[in-house]
Formats: sequence, C-alpha cells, structure tokens
Amino acid sequence: MSRTKDDLVNYRIERAFNTLKTAKTLANSGDWNAVANRLYYSCFYAVLALLARNDIDTYTHKGVKIMLSNQFIKSGLVDVIWGKLYQKLFDNRNEADYEDFIDFDEEKIGVFIEDAEKFIAVITSLAKK
Repeated sequence: MSRTKDDLVNYRIERAFNTLKTAKTLANSGDWNAVANRLYYSCFYAVLALLARNDIDTYTHKGVKIMLSNQFIKSGLVDVIWGKLYQKLFDNRNEADYEDFIDFDEEKIGVFIEDAEKFIAVITSLAKK
C-alpha cells in the first residue's frame, strides 16, 4: 500500500496529539519526569508533521530544531516564542531522561502542558495547509 505525504502528515499530527494526551495522563499520576519527556515528544511529532508538509527530511532532534528555526521562525511563519518553548521542552526532556537526581514536580513541569498544547495547535495548523 502506497502512502501519500498527506498520510504521513496526518499520522504525525495524530501522534502529536496522542502523545500530549499521554503527557496529561502521566501528569494526573504525578510522574513529572515522564511528563517532561512526553511533552517534548508531542511537540517533536508536530514539528515533524510540519517538516513533512514542506518536504523537509530530517530525523535527528538537532536537525528538527535547526529546520524549525531556519525555515519557519527566521522567516516569520512561526513566532520566536514557540522556538524558545521548543528549546525549553527539549532541555527539560534531556534533564529528565539523562541527568541523575532530577525529580521534576508539578510546579516545574505542569506549567508547560498548556504551552505545549498551544504549540501543537500552531504548528499543526501550518502543517494542515
């Protein structure tokens, strides 16, 4: 079965929203390090959808961040505030996943749930065009 670009974009958008839903479930259980991970990945999948829509192939985290910045933020299509949020979510995820003795809490990570939701809405709206 041959898949189209629209199939890929839609799959990645769905994955972004499903991962955000998982982050909210983890927040309800108080697993804040896992929330940090899932919030970042929910936004990562949204950006991958935007990149696919625009025929930009990159799969490394660094490459995705660079393409978001170079192709969409610097051009003014995406506000710089979203690039800063993406970087913060990336940093939180790295700390949660790789640093010793990191124990995030609701105060530190919970504030990013609504921001990630807004980020995904902005990015996926561009990916759907």
